Amino acid sequence: MIIRKAFYWWLFPSAVVLPVWLLVGWAAFHSGSGWSFLGLLVLCPILFVALLAIGGIIVARRSVRESRAVSWYDAGVLAGWNASIIAFGFFPAGVTGWLAVLGVLFFLGAFWLGLWELMTELRGRVERTFAAYESAARPQQVPQPESPIVDDAEVIIIEERRRED
Repeated sequence: MIIRKAFYWWLFPSAVVLPVWLLVGWAAFHSGSGWSFLGLLVLCPILFVALLAIGGIIVARRSVRESRAVSWYDAGVLAGWNASIIAFGFFPAGVTGWLAVLGVLFFLGAFWLGLWELMTELRGRVERTFAAYESAARPQQVPQPESPIVDDAEVIIIEERRRED
């Protein structure tokens, strides 16, 4: 539970920390051209928005907000995605492209997993809501009287006729 809670609290700070780590890592470990830095300046805002979007999708689930912990599936995918971003920030020679592809794949996995979990939870909540409305709208059963009804009462019948003049 501690790991799941840690990922919950890490969701939104990671949107700032990880893009900044890429910039710091480029300055510390990369010995390339300025074009790669320009590419990194384009990548960092995209990464920021992607991390915020995934965080928003995950936090949109009521179960996550109430327990203040992500699911184990979320924790696994987020751990892989964060690890690939951190590893990319070291700019290892010859592996940087593979780490970028791995990061994109983890993003897509986190996105679709988050949407699947959100839709599954919403479907259950909507079904419970409709069941509650159905039971509330169903007519109540009228209790039957304990003694049988005796039909011996006098009845007065009034017939109406119209004259045709």
